[in-house]
Amino acid sequence: MSFIKLESVSKQIKGQLLIKNVTFQINKGEIATFEGINGSGKTLILKAILGLIKTNGNISINDQQVNVKNKYPISAGMLIEKPSLIEQLTAFQNLKLLAQLQDKISDDDIIKLLISLGLDGHIHQKVKHFSLGMKQKVGIAQALLGNNKLIVLDEPTNALDEESVASLINIIKDFNTSQTTFLITSHDSNFINQISTKPFIVRNGVINAKIS
Repeated sequence: MSFIKLESVSKQIKGQLLIKNVTFQINKGEIATFEGINGSGKTLILKAILGLIKTNGNISINDQQVNVKNKYPISAGMLIEKPSLIEQLTAFQNLKLLAQLQDKISDDDIIKLLISLGLDGHIHQKVKHFSLGMKQKVGIAQALLGNNKLIVLDEPTNALDEESVASLINIIKDFNTSQTTFLITSHDSNFINQISTKPFIVRNGVINAKIS
C-alpha cells in the first residue's frame, strides 16, 4: 500500500504552471530522490507534499488527505531551502527547542546526533559563528531529530565537504533501516546514486521515474 500518493497535482503561480499534473506513489521506508537543476520544481513538490502550499489535485499521506488548513497526518522532520536557526543560540539550544515539542528526546540524543554530523567541539557554540556548512549540519540535525515517520531534506549536501556528505549518506541509510521514509532533493547525481531506492527526475515541473 502506498504511503505517499500524488494524483494529478499541479501548482500555478502568477499564471505560470510550475508543477504540471504530477502523479506518483512512494511506499513506506523508501528513499525517494528528486534530481533536477535549480528552478525545476523540486522544492515546490516537497512543499506540496508537506501541505505548505495549496495545489490542485490530490495528495495523501498514510491514506489521509493533505490540506494546508488541517493538521499534518504524520510526524515529519524537514529541512526546506535553508536551515531555520536562531543565531544567538547554540547548536544544542536550537535542537533543544525542537526536542521540547516532541516526546522522549534526551539531551544525550541531541548531543549524539550533532556528533554524528561532525559538530563535536561546536555543540555549545552560538550558531552565529558557524560556517554555512556547519549551519547546514544543524539544519539536517533538526530534520533528523526524534522518531519521525517522514524526513524531508531539500538539497542537504549544500555547503558540505566530501567527508560530511559521506557521513550524511551513512546516517540516512542507518535511519532507513527503521523504515523511515525519506524525500530528498538534490542536483548531485553521485549523492543520489548512493542513497536512492526510488529516484525521480524533475524538469520544468514534470516528474518522471529515473531510468538507470
